[in-house]
Amino acid sequence: MKLIFIILFHSIFYITSCNSESNTPESKFPAREDSAFSQNKPVLTDLQKKIVEGAKMNLSDNTEYDLTMGYYVLTFQNGEDKGKKIYPEGDLDPAIGVCTDVIVRSLRYGGVADLQMELHEDIISNRSDYPFARWGNKKPDTNIDHRRVMNLEVWFAKNWNVIEDENFLPGDIVVWDMNQDGASDHIGIVSDSFTGERYKVIHNHPDPGHIADEDKIFRWKITGHYRIGN
Repeated sequence: MKLIFIILFHSIFYITSCNSESNTPESKFPAREDSAFSQNKPVLTDLQKKIVEGAKMNLSDNTEYDLTMGYYVLTFQNGEDKGKKIYPEGDLDPAIGVCTDVIVRSLRYGGVADLQMELHEDIISNRSDYPFARWGNKKPDTNIDHRRVMNLEVWFAKNWNVIEDENFLPGDIVVWDMNQDGASDHIGIVSDSFTGERYKVIHNHPDPGHIADEDKIFRWKITGHYRIGN
């Protein structure tokens, strides 16, 4: 009888303990709407919201990273191969891309800007502002100019607000120098996903090999931080 009582006591204790552990996350980590973050959530402008929504649409494509980082004639428009070079609104196969394609596609999806056209027009008018000598380009090229990090960096610095601090907001553009060699080589969009300490970033990088929403804002040396105006 004593043995049965001991077994029953331990069984009840085990079940109670398991139930307590399974409920811990819910009680210890309240939903975001009840958190301090929600109470201090920044009020985003319509344009910032459009950028974030465009980035989320891009994220849902699950685009793979193009390890060849190749040159493509942009024959795609709205996900369809037109069989000829497209400008403006030209794209490569949406199944693949690199970090810059995240920016271009997200701003298109959000109806904010067509960077293929915006950069081309600015390059035509202000070619000396862009680091053409780095790639040996002899003339502007609507297939590739807007797909280079350093060209995008120039355009954002000229057309968006340059932010000098680390107060990141959803919709901001972040540029990194991953190799720390003085040449910016990666770019992403600040997400509205929050880790509890900071926002994540939507980007496409060889690791993990596809577009992703990750806690990597401070993973590399930041060389540029830009925010769209009202």
